Amino acid sequence: MEKIMGNKVRDQYYYSGAIHMHTTESDGTRPFEEVVKIGQKSGLDFMMITDHMTLIDRERGKEGLYDKTLVLIGYEHNDLFDTHHYLVFDSPRVYPSDMTVKEYVAQSARDKAIGILAHPDEIRNELTDYPPYPWNDWEAEGFTGIELWNQMSEWMEKLTRFNKILMSLSPRKSMTGPTDRILKKWDELNMTQKIVGVAGVDAHAFLVKLGPIKIEIFPYKVHFKSFRSYVIFDRPMSKDFNEAKAQLYQSFRDCRLFFANIRWGDASKFDFYLQNESETAGIGQELTLGEKNRLYVTLPKTATVKIVHNGNKIIETNTDKLNCEIYEPGIYRVEAWKGKRGWIFTNHIRVVST
Repeated sequence: MEKIMGNKVRDQYYYSGAIHMHTTESDGTRPFEEVVKIGQKSGLDFMMITDHMTLIDRERGKEGLYDKTLVLIGYEHNDLFDTHHYLVFDSPRVYPSDMTVKEYVAQSARDKAIGILAHPDEIRNELTDYPPYPWNDWEAEGFTGIELWNQMSEWMEKLTRFNKILMSLSPRKSMTGPTDRILKKWDELNMTQKIVGVAGVDAHAFLVKLGPIKIEIFPYKVHFKSFRSYVIFDRPMSKDFNEAKAQLYQSFRDCRLFFANIRWGDASKFDFYLQNESETAGIGQELTLGEKNRLYVTLPKTATVKIVHNGNKIIETNTDKLNCEIYEPGIYRVEAWKGKRGWIFTNHIRVVST
C-alpha cells in the first residue's frame, strides 16, 4: 500500500503538523479549502481543524487526504459562559451546548473521543476587549490532553496598547514557551495517568485596523511556520484515510508526540529515548528499570537541554547530544531552549520498577 512520506529516526516515523485552527465556519477568516491549501504549501503532514461548536465540514465529507496532507476535523467546545474551551476529536457529534464542563468532558471519555484542554492557563488583564478563557475546573475527569502552549494566547498575553503595532508586524518573535505553572500541573497529572501535552497554533488570521490600514494578525502561513507537533509512528502513515486517521489519533492517546517552535530550527531530526540491557523506550513509551539504564538525546543543532524527572529539572547543559545514566523510576521528559526561547518539548517516557 502506498504511504505518505515522513521522516525516519531510528526505527520510528515522524509526521509534523498543526493542531487547533479555525475557518469561516466559526471565527476564522479563510474558508476550509484555502486553509488546507496554505497548510499544504507550508509542508504540513497533517492538519487538525477545530471550529467552534460545529462539525459541519466533517458532515460534508471534507475530512480526508489532500495529496500528502491528512486533514482531520474536530471542534472546539465551550460552556455556557464561553469558558473551559475543549478541543474534541473523533467524537460522534457536537455535544449539547447546555452541558456542564464535567458533563462534556465525561461524555467525550465515554465516546472514546480525544479531548484536549485548550489554552488552560490564559492570563491577560491589559486589554479588556480580549478577555482570557482559562480552564478552572480541574476536577473534571476524562480528558486526554492539555494544550501546553497556545500560539495566539501567548501573543495576546503580551499585547498592550503601546506595543500592538510592533507585535503585529513580527508576531513570532514574542513566543517564549509554555508557562512553568502549566508544565508543573501537567507533570503532576502524569505521575498517575497519561495526559498528552500538545502545542496549538489557534489560527484565525484576524484582520485588525491599525490607523488607516488593516493588517492580518498571524496569517495562517505564519502560524504554520511556527508551532509544529510531531507525531511518532512505528510504521509509515498509510495512504488509506481511515487507517491514517486511526494511526494519528492513537499517537495522541499514547502520548507519542513532541512539539517545537520551528522558528528556532527544524526539529525533524530530534530524538529522545531510554535504554537498558534489553529494552528501548521512546517518547510515550515505558521502560522497566534495569541494572544499567541510559538516557539519550540528539538535537539537530546545539541548544540548552533540560532533563525533567517527576517534574524536577535534574540536568541542564548546552549540547547537541546527551548520553547519561539514570537510576530512578518515574517520568522523564526533555526541553530544548535557544537562549530564552523554548524550542522543543517532549511528552514523557515512563520508567517503572520490576
